[in-house]
Amino acid sequence: MIYAYLYIDDATFTAPSMYGVESGELASHALAIVVPGVAVCAAWEAGRHRLLGPLARTGRRSILRQSLHAATPVLLLMVVLVAGTMLMARHAVGVWPSGAGWLAVAHLVVLCVGWTVCGWSLGLLMPRSIAAPLCGIGCWAWLATTHAMAAPWIRHLGGFIDGNSTVNDLLDPAVYYVPWGVVAGFALSLSVLARMRPRGWAAPLAIALLACTVIVGRSAVVSWGYGNPHHPRHVALTCAGAKPEVCVPPEYAPYAAQLRRRAIGPIAKLHKAGLPTPQELRITSEDLPLSPGIWPLRWSLPLRGGHEGPSEFAVDLAESAVTGTAVRAGVKDCRQQGSPAAAWAALVAGVAEEDMQKRMSPSDWAELQKIRSLSVSEQADWFIQAAVNQRHCVEGVS
Repeated sequence: MIYAYLYIDDATFTAPSMYGVESGELASHALAIVVPGVAVCAAWEAGRHRLLGPLARTGRRSILRQSLHAATPVLLLMVVLVAGTMLMARHAVGVWPSGAGWLAVAHLVVLCVGWTVCGWSLGLLMPRSIAAPLCGIGCWAWLATTHAMAAPWIRHLGGFIDGNSTVNDLLDPAVYYVPWGVVAGFALSLSVLARMRPRGWAAPLAIALLACTVIVGRSAVVSWGYGNPHHPRHVALTCAGAKPEVCVPPEYAPYAAQLRRRAIGPIAKLHKAGLPTPQELRITSEDLPLSPGIWPLRWSLPLRGGHEGPSEFAVDLAESAVTGTAVRAGVKDCRQQGSPAAAWAALVAGVAEEDMQKRMSPSDWAELQKIRSLSVSEQADWFIQAAVNQRHCVEGVS
């Protein structure tokens, strides 16, 4: 449980979000500790029952009841570890899992069950002193290393989800379903190897099942690349104030009024520089279209033990100005950060020149100084044109 806590604590960066989806996904982060532990226990218990031989089948109870009785220690360990990770995730996030967060918890449970079958099969094949460490090391290696491999498709088969949902976007359920199919294929292959008679056919069939599992799994994820597929989260937003109205997901509702107060000053400076004032600032998915007059608001919870500086907020608001200006002209913004137009807007919004100069190359900074030497109306016209023509967008970068 100590190692599981370290995994969860390492994945916790911000103040408690009160987001049930994050709670479930945070609990599943401990699977690289929980699942191998359960698999080792299964291999050890299977080896213990293997030593009993025919004596294990002399009772009057049915095969199902005998199997459940034999697996009771494994199931109890799984329940304790899963409940413990959920409790630690609840402490870190502030709420129990909800919504899609339960799918992440189910992911943890399914992988535990699948690797339990794998461990049990290994325990039937070889002495438990060999099966238990072999299963534990193999399970941990599969879960903990595949998501860091160079080949992108292998990253999605192991089951360790590298990346989380946000308040704006949810992971696609296929991110969980594919590893479920893979571990089911592994479990079936090892079960065939352990139980099928005659033995001569067991090994070729198990290898064929294993190969089919990898091939089908690869075909399912080969188009994903390095990232996980996701889709926008549709939820009623909580709004505060007017012109600009600030609308945020319900988890950020306590911060809505504060965000509006922080935005008023920079927006007033941008308006004085010739930019239209937005009707609304909205924290929403980048995949959802915006209406003219709405600026996307980029913001996340403060880091644990730290606070976001006013300059960082103004820089994000400058990026919002670029997107909002493009949307007003009927252009879909590429949302790439660091454009000259965004740098100009950040300086107008109050970011110190020294800070912005450190973020830019010398040539870009020199060009920006030429723009700033123009009249106010000419600078505004340049900004609008730069936001609309999207020349800062680089293909293949997001």
